[in-house]
Amino acid sequence: MLTTNEKDLEILQARYYNVNGFAIAVVAVITSGVDWAAYIGATPSTFTEEETTNWVARLGAKLSEKDARYYFSDISLPYRY
Repeated sequence: MLTTNEKDLEILQARYYNVNGFAIAVVAVITSGVDWAAYIGATPSTFTEEETTNWVARLGAKLSEKDARYYFSDISLPYRY
């Protein structure tokens, strides 16, 4: 499990793509085992997969619950709004 720079956030799962000069990630982040949220974002392709995943977890655009559950259907925790 990867961790972000935030003490109480952990990356549960991530989907990573590298397309046309951009590194793109969709990331599921859990907050202290209570709930979770998913984020999407992109960085220059010079970022590593880990760097991109961590950046998106901290600064990405939050997905709606419907979209988040599409990517991460196996997470049973409540979704953070």
